[in-house]
Amino acid sequence: MEYGLKWSLEGHRGPINCIAFMEDGSHIASGSDDGHVIVWALEDGSLCRRLKPKQGPVVSLKWLRSDADNSIYYLLSAGANGTIVMWRFNIVSILFEWVHMETVFDSAVEYMELDQTHNLLALTTQGRVALYQITKENGGTVSLRLAQVHPPLQHPRLPSLPISAHFFNQGHCIFFAFLDSREIIAWKIAPWNRIFNHKMRTRIGSTAYHEASQQLLVWNLVDGIDIYRLVDHPTSALHHLRHLRLSIRRNYICHVQFDSDGKVVITGTDNGQILLWDTKSGKLAQVLHHGSELHAVQVVSYNSSQVDKHFIASGSSSTGDRLLLRVWSTECATTRTDDNESTKDKVDSRDEPAWARRCLELFFTLALSIFLFMGIQWLSATTPRYDITQM
Repeated sequence: MEYGLKWSLEGHRGPINCIAFMEDGSHIASGSDDGHVIVWALEDGSLCRRLKPKQGPVVSLKWLRSDADNSIYYLLSAGANGTIVMWRFNIVSILFEWVHMETVFDSAVEYMELDQTHNLLALTTQGRVALYQITKENGGTVSLRLAQVHPPLQHPRLPSLPISAHFFNQGHCIFFAFLDSREIIAWKIAPWNRIFNHKMRTRIGSTAYHEASQQLLVWNLVDGIDIYRLVDHPTSALHHLRHLRLSIRRNYICHVQFDSDGKVVITGTDNGQILLWDTKSGKLAQVLHHGSELHAVQVVSYNSSQVDKHFIASGSSSTGDRLLLRVWSTECATTRTDDNESTKDKVDSRDEPAWARRCLELFFTLALSIFLFMGIQWLSATTPRYDITQM
């Protein structure tokens, strides 16, 4: 399965931190350091709405479907000021309505994960994790109720940052990944009880979990991606399957994703590429070119709303470059060679202004250096010299 470039969307004025596809594949939302959430229509690539949640940089986004009306979705935004903001979105009338704001932490939200089946929201912040129950009330209102927090609010925070969270075992359990302590810690939700604690060989940058295959991806911040499988017998534990090696030149955390079948691993990079790997063989399947080799692509997302329609989205993370959201689709793929080459041509042509600026800067710096050197040489040659032995 090959992907080709469908849309290049420009609207953010700061690095893109998060991307979320609507479940039906009709819309996509992006959040940025500029404090805005932008909702785009995938049908024509148009900007539907620019939202200002007033919560500082937007760090995470999730879509929540309505139980009563298929035309209604809720968009949840997590911010650096510790709040969750919710809007109601009618996909027929393209109307957004502000619904609710909740302060969930006294520090920045780091990660947000949603269990649609049980209406549970998992949140992480520095040294603390929390579960909120989402209540949908009559009239379309939505509220959050704190169901669990660890450690308890009256206790000191944990010494490490919980970088991500994933529900598993059909939403009855959850595990959290901790950046510096290199731990994956799993709990049963009801009653709240620790199941296992797994120590990784490296720090944990980002993770992704595929429920059907019970596979876990870990961006290890050293030399690539590690793939684990969650096993239940005799006790729950993580077993290492294979390693996907890639060059990590800068200490950036890049998102990792599975496709819908768990057969393809998708990841951003620090060199402008999106890499697609075959999960079983560990071989590189396709390279998508988001930007130049100096362009960091830390954010990727995946959606498969139909059997024959698959999307990948990637977001620019580097300041100084054009901050683009690119959407890739299997609909736009031709052959492997043509797709890679044409996509590279499209991306490189859009990045020519940035390259031109860099070349001009280098040229003028070199010219100035030569001018100063020649000036110093000329002054040395024309300055009178005195023989102090004859004075």
